[in-house]
Amino acid sequence: MATIFIPEIFSDAVNEKLGTTLRFGSVAFDASSLVPEIKTAGDTMHFPKIKRTAVVENVVKGTALTPAELDMSDSTAEIKYIGSAFRIYDKDKAQVKGVLQDKIVMQVSDVMAKQIDTDLAAACDTAVFKSAVAAADKITSAELQTGIDNFGDSVDTDSFAAIIINAKLRSSFAGMDEFVNTAKTYQTNGNGLVQNGVIGYYFGIPVIVTNNGTWDSTKLEAKTYIIKKDALGYVFQKNVTLEESRQALLLATDVVASSLYATKLLDDKGVVVLRKTVA
Repeated sequence: MATIFIPEIFSDAVNEKLGTTLRFGSVAFDASSLVPEIKTAGDTMHFPKIKRTAVVENVVKGTALTPAELDMSDSTAEIKYIGSAFRIYDKDKAQVKGVLQDKIVMQVSDVMAKQIDTDLAAACDTAVFKSAVAAADKITSAELQTGIDNFGDSVDTDSFAAIIINAKLRSSFAGMDEFVNTAKTYQTNGNGLVQNGVIGYYFGIPVIVTNNGTWDSTKLEAKTYIIKKDALGYVFQKNVTLEESRQALLLATDVVASSLYATKLLDDKGVVVLRKTVA
């Protein structure tokens, strides 16, 4: 029996769409080269984290320098197995083409991207740096500055990947003079115009809006993440793939998409979490 989708084309379309719908994923980096064994087997992955041990000494003639020893701590991450399934009845099969196929690709991509992003946000929640804000659904420039201060003197604009915010905080940025006043020397024209989730730049740092993993439904408060480059990583053990299963008694076909991946905060001092309730 002919398949409804060509698996390779469907999988490629979903994987390509994931690249445009992932928000946390857009600032995380592919860490597969650090753990090449993930491509073959295992339920957990091990990320090596190199501790800072190098020191500087005054050189004294005839006195040997004290060599620092390489100190590596092992960090593990669970490999997640996610899937999305939908059923297409024979009577509807003739309609599953063209625009409708695109809609199915979009739905599968969106739900999988939401889960991956949520897991990346959860990884960020393990960061060392936490900074309290006054309101559950608002944020101020002063609070953002306090959060950035956690990085000490490591605040070069190019070292930041992004500031990720919940949609409820978009209006806070829209009313923030430091964000919208183009008279400021650090301001960027076009702030507030959303493109691929980026609503503008705060002191040169991209501001990305997403509801994936940025709202605590228990405490009812938004979470804001200031993320440094190379702090957040992910690996895919298996990219999104497609299978079809014929349900003859139902006169239907089940289409199942699945993926294996892991997420990890590789630098626990590379992220600041801003929220009202700081544990």
